[in-house]
Amino acid sequence: MNKFFKIYPSLVLLAATHFLPLPQSAIALVLFLLGLYFHLRKLPQWGIPITLVYFLVIPLLFESMAPMFLPVLTLSVAPFMTTIPLFPLVLAIPVLPLISSSLRDNALNQDIVCSVKQRQLTFTSKSVMVAMGTIIAGSFLLGNWGLVLAGGMALLFIIGMLIYILRRLPSVLFEVKQKEVRILSGDRAKFAIKYTSKAKIPLHISVNSSCRWIHINRGKVLNLSGDAELELTLIPSLSGSSEPEIEFLCTDSWGLIQARQIIRPVRLYVIPRAKYAEWLAQKYLEETAAGAGAGSSTFSILAEGIIPKRGVEYYGSRLFQPGDILRDVDWKHTAKLGKFVVKEYVEQARQAAIIAVNLTAADAEEADRLVYNFITSGLTLAKENIPTAIAAYNQKQIIEVTALLDSRELVKKTLQLGQKVILVTPLKRYIQPPDIRQLRISMRQLRGTDVEAAGKLREIFELEIKAIEEGSRKHPVKEALTRVMHRTLPEARIIMISLWNHDNEALALTLDELRRKGTDAIVIDIKKQR
Repeated sequence: MNKFFKIYPSLVLLAATHFLPLPQSAIALVLFLLGLYFHLRKLPQWGIPITLVYFLVIPLLFESMAPMFLPVLTLSVAPFMTTIPLFPLVLAIPVLPLISSSLRDNALNQDIVCSVKQRQLTFTSKSVMVAMGTIIAGSFLLGNWGLVLAGGMALLFIIGMLIYILRRLPSVLFEVKQKEVRILSGDRAKFAIKYTSKAKIPLHISVNSSCRWIHINRGKVLNLSGDAELELTLIPSLSGSSEPEIEFLCTDSWGLIQARQIIRPVRLYVIPRAKYAEWLAQKYLEETAAGAGAGSSTFSILAEGIIPKRGVEYYGSRLFQPGDILRDVDWKHTAKLGKFVVKEYVEQARQAAIIAVNLTAADAEEADRLVYNFITSGLTLAKENIPTAIAAYNQKQIIEVTALLDSRELVKKTLQLGQKVILVTPLKRYIQPPDIRQLRISMRQLRGTDVEAAGKLREIFELEIKAIEEGSRKHPVKEALTRVMHRTLPEARIIMISLWNHDNEALALTLDELRRKGTDAIVIDIKKQR
C-alpha cells in the first residue's frame, strides 16, 4: 500500500499530461519530471516541498474538468455561495500519506538544534505551517476557494499529526539508572549507561554534554523505541562536576516536535592523585615499620615479578623459590617469619639520586599532579633502595635541601614537603621560553662564518644567554641544585619535577650546565599529563 501512495502523484500527473489541455498538461509534465529528478538524485530535503506542491497543484489542474467527470460532487461556500467542485480535492487526498512519508525521510537527516526549551516546534513544522498559512491567505484574497480548501486540508493534516505526537510524548521522556564511579583525577574511565525511552512513538535522539572531559560514543540514535545503551568515556578533573549533565535532544520520527531532557547518569567520586599517592606512601611506611618484618617491603619485590639478583652486594630478602642456593638463605628472617627467606645480591652499589622539586603551582589541578609525581617518584626510589636526596624550592626561596636519605626517611620527607605546595598565578608569557641548548649550538655554528649579519646575530644570542644567566644567578633553583650536589655523590642522577613556571629560564640554564658537566637529568613533564 505504501508503494501505491508513492507512485500515485506520478500516475495522476501522467494522466494529466494526456487528458488535460495546455497549459495544464505542460505544468503536469514539468512537475512529473521535477519529482523524478529529485527522486533519482536522492534529495530527501526536497521531498516535503515537492509533495506539498503535488497536493496543492493537482486540484488546480483538474478543476476545469471536474464537472465533466463528476458534476454532482460540489460544495457551496457561504456567505459567498461559491460552488466548489470536490472531485479535484478527492484526487489530492491520497497525497496526504506521502506528506507523512516525506516528513519521515527528511527527519532522518534533520539537524537537532540546541535549545533551552523543554519542547518546541521544529523548523520543519514551522516552515510547513507558515507556508500553508501564506497560501491560504493569498488564495483567499484572490478568491481561489479550491486552493483555500486544499491548503486548509494540508494544514489540518499537520496540526492533527502534532496533536497525535504530543499525546504520545510523556513529560519525562527517558529513564536512566544512575551509576556510581570512583576514579582518580585525570584517569580515563569507559562504561556503558542503559536508558529507556518512555515515549509511545519512535524518537530520533542526539546526546551531548557541555563537559569537555566527557566523550560520548554513538551520540546519535535513530528510531529508538525502548531500551538503548550510551557509551561514555570520562577523564574527570578535580574542578569538574560530581554529577555531570548529559543533554538528550530528540525529535519524533516525522521531525515536527523537538524535546529536551537533562539527565545525570553518573555520580563521580573523583579521588585526587595526591591523596592516592599519600595513601600508597602511608601503606609503604606501615609495611616497613619496625616489627613488620624486614621481609615485608622486599616481599613486594617478589610480587612485582623482579627476577632474583646475583652479585656481591646485599640488595634485599625475599621468599624462597625452587632453584635458590642454600647458602643464600637468610636464617635470621627465616626464624622470625617461620618461612624460608633468601638474600639477594647485586653486582655493584646503586647510583644515588636527587629529586629536585618546584613546589609552586597555578591551581589545584596542577598542585595535585605535582604532589602525585613527587611522592610516587620518592616511593619508587624507596622501593628500589636507592639513596636519594631532595632539593625543594618555590618562587621565593629554598624550602629544604637534604643529604642522602634512606628509604623510609625519603618517603616521610616527600609526604612532609608535599604539604608545602603554594598556589601562585603565573605571569603570562607572550613568547616561547628559550632553548638554551639550541642557542649554544647556533652560536657555535655562527662562529665559523665571517658574514657581518651572522656576527650580529651571534651577538644577539650571546646577549640573550647573558641576560638569562644574570636572571638565574640568584634564583632558588640554581642555589638548591648547587647545594644538593655538594651533599651527594658526583654521579648522582637528578629527577626534575617542575611545572616550568617561575623557574623556566633558570631551570633550563642550570640543567644545561649540569648536563655539560656529565650529570644525568630526567625531567618529568607534568604539563603534558592529563
